[in-house]
Amino acid sequence: MHTTPVTCPSCFQEFEVSTPSYNEIPCDVDYDCEICCRPLRIFFSDDEGEITGTAYGLGDSGPYA
Repeated sequence: MHTTPVTCPSCFQEFEVSTPSYNEIPCDVDYDCEICCRPLRIFFSDDEGEITGTAYGLGDSGPYA
């Protein structure tokens, strides 16, 4: 199981999330912060062979802006 760190856009705390498999990225998933439990979205992408996650709030445009 692979994980990547993400930072909550609400409480600004960092936590680890499991990554999807390479054949499923890029993808965007709903998630709840492990610290403050607020809803957020995580965009998973391939960054030079490594899966990274970027968290953003539900009202934000995220990586599609």
